[in-house]
Amino acid sequence: MTLHGAGVYYFALTGAKEQAIFQSVFEYEYALKALATPPGTRLLAYVFDSHSVRLVLRCQRDWSEVMDDIHTAFDNLHERCWNKRRQVLAEQSTVLLVDEQAYLAPLVLQLHDWPRYSGKVADASLWPWSSDRWYREPHPPAWIDTESMLNLLAHSRRNRSQHYEAVMQQPVGEKLDLRHGNHPLYQALARDAFISRYLKQEALVQSAYTKDDLNRLFADACQLVAEQFGLSVADLRDPTQRRRFHHLMPLVVWLLRERGVALDELAKRVDEDEVRLELWLRNLPADHTDNVRNQLLRRWQPAPAYSSAEA
Repeated sequence: MTLHGAGVYYFALTGAKEQAIFQSVFEYEYALKALATPPGTRLLAYVFDSHSVRLVLRCQRDWSEVMDDIHTAFDNLHERCWNKRRQVLAEQSTVLLVDEQAYLAPLVLQLHDWPRYSGKVADASLWPWSSDRWYREPHPPAWIDTESMLNLLAHSRRNRSQHYEAVMQQPVGEKLDLRHGNHPLYQALARDAFISRYLKQEALVQSAYTKDDLNRLFADACQLVAEQFGLSVADLRDPTQRRRFHHLMPLVVWLLRERGVALDELAKRVDEDEVRLELWLRNLPADHTDNVRNQLLRRWQPAPAYSSAEA
C-alpha cells in the first residue's frame, strides 16, 4: 500500500505512451526549474534522461498533490516550447516514502551513480542532468537541499563535498529496490520502527475526522469508483450483486485506507467484518491493475474539503 502525508518521497516518472519526456536539450533546464518550485516542497536530488525523471522531494503536503503540480508543470512546459498541448508524463509512476535517517544517503548515491551504472557515462560526474554536480560544490545553489544528505554521509560539516566525491569513487553498495521499496506491506524505503511512527502520526490525523467527514469521504470514494467503471453509486453499493460488490467495493476500501480511515469505520459502511476487508486489500493487486489503481489515486483528492482532518 502507498503511504500518504508529509515526508521525504522518491518519485520515478516516465513519458506518457512510452514517449520521450524531453524533445530537446534546452527543455531539461526548464524542467529542473519547474521541479525546484512546487509549493511546499524542497528538492533533494534528481537525475534525468530523455525518457525518465527520478527525483527526491521533501514534501510538506501529500505527495499526490505534488504529483499533480508536476504533471501540470510538464504539460505547460511542452505547450510553451512547442505551441501544442499534450500529456507529457504517464499516469503510472513509482512513489516511495523514504525513511530519511536510514535510506536517504544510499538512495541519493544510487541515483547519482545511475548514469554510470547504466553505461551512459564513464563517471557519474560527467552526466550533466543530475544533482551530483551540486553535491560536489562547497556552495550549491539555494534551490537544492544537499545538506540533508551530506549531514548523514559525513560526520563533520567540514569538507563534506570532498567526502562525497571520495565516496562516489567507490563502488556503490547493495542496490535499493527503487520500484517497490524494501518494506513488505508499504511502498517505502523504511524500517519497521519508522513505519510504526508514521502510522501513529496518520492515526492522529484520522482521529480528527468527524462522522460527517467520514461519510463524505465514503460517498466521494464510491462516486469515483462508480464513474471509473460506468456504474451508478446505487449499483456499486448493491449488496445483492455479490460478484460485482466484492470486485469493486475493495477499491473504495483501499482509497479510504489511503486517507488513514480505520478498518472498523470502513466495516460499518460496507457491512463486512474487518477480516474480510483485510482479505480484500491483500487481493487488490491481483484483481485490479496498477494502471487502474494509479488512475484512481490521481483523481482521489478529497482532503482539501475536510477542514477538520487538517486541524
